[in-house]
Amino acid sequence: MDIKAAETQLRDKLAREVRRLEAIEQRLRSTHSPSFGEQAIEREGDEVDERMEETIIHEIDMIKAALERIEAGNYESCSSCGEQINEARLEALPYTTLCISCARKRSGKILGSP
Repeated sequence: MDIKAAETQLRDKLAREVRRLEAIEQRLRSTHSPSFGEQAIEREGDEVDERMEETIIHEIDMIKAALERIEAGNYESCSSCGEQINEARLEALPYTTLCISCARKRSGKILGSP
């Protein structure tokens, strides 16, 4: 796997997500309309923005963790079993920490499957 390309991809995605987060935070800080009807609609939009903000912050944290793993030299290693994460999985989900086998086991536990 081309780790340098993965790092570039992660840094680009991080920059995009930071810009998205800044735009959402700016909208959330903006003043609301003096009209009560419009305020209700704006507040609903704020709720959507707040949920998006949480999701973006989580994604930023995952990207930063992946960049730290690259720097530490263990980017391609599963954090659970230590085996190498399949290259196709890392390309599809560049900030994953688990190999497919461990991810399946974990999702089974989360979903209550055996």
